[in-house]
Amino acid sequence: MRCIYCHEKAGLLKKVCVTCGRVVTIVEQSAGRVGWTGLVDEFATQGLTRECVDRVLDAELDGGPALRDRLTSEMANVLMRNLGMPGRQSPEDVQRVRRAAAGGTGEGVWAAGEAPPRSGSL
Repeated sequence: MRCIYCHEKAGLLKKVCVTCGRVVTIVEQSAGRVGWTGLVDEFATQGLTRECVDRVLDAELDGGPALRDRLTSEMANVLMRNLGMPGRQSPEDVQRVRRAAAGGTGEGVWAAGEAPPRSGSL
């Protein structure tokens, strides 16, 4: 079978190759407990390349939120709770915002070199 993340050979019955599996394991073990810097350090310690990590973090399997969306929502919720606010950011919310921003049509999104919209114009 081919790896669902990188499309390289994963094994006879495996859906994930060894390298991509290491990325997923690190994310599952560390999510919400360390920040981006801690994750980057752990990926580097394991000898994983940025390209490999990005490929796994950005994969949207079956159209669902990517691992990066899940990490972002968890980190946002932890931050909000530590500030005394309810953390209600779901991975689907992050995916929706990311897709709107990538398309350049999201409300409040402006292109590089443009001035941000005035607060009264939104």
